Amino acid sequence: MFTIDFYNLSENRLNTLDFSEFQAIFNLMVEYRHKLFDDEYFNSDKPYIQRVFEIIKAHIPYFWVFYRVETGEILGFSYFYDVIPSKNKIHSASATICFKKSARGIPALTGAKKLIIHAFGGLDIYKIKAECFSDNFYMPKFLTRLGFEHEASLKNETIVNNTPKNLEIWSLFNPKFTVHNSKTLS
Repeated sequence: MFTIDFYNLSENRLNTLDFSEFQAIFNLMVEYRHKLFDDEYFNSDKPYIQRVFEIIKAHIPYFWVFYRVETGEILGFSYFYDVIPSKNKIHSASATICFKKSARGIPALTGAKKLIIHAFGGLDIYKIKAECFSDNFYMPKFLTRLGFEHEASLKNETIVNNTPKNLEIWSLFNPKFTVHNSKTLS
């Protein structure tokens, strides 16, 4: 077993990334784009390498890279989008997460739990949402093990490879806030 951790990919760190680090993120985005993105999101006449760079840059400061502590190998990434502010806190954010196959299972769960603790503690987020396509059989089990609950199924919500896809919505609430008491968010 190996140790997994994450770091925040800030603007400075993005500009000084070793090419092999960027290439590892790029390869994951391209390999799993059919599970990560709908057609519109990744559709562009720009080269993929430029598009991946733009996707990363657009999600800073909420972009994290998972790595193997012992070797520095990039194992995955996560980022928040649709961040909804509420005064000096974040009410909710949707999350995307992706791991290499070699990191799935306990390492991925460990890394994701560390990021959730950071999001709830350090970023003071009230709710994290995750979406996955209904044919992604790995994610529901993964999200359930992290404590997420299924919130909704949206039929034919998006298009992937020119085919309509159902979308599953999952959510996890910060335990330090009372879910039914919105006064705690002020």
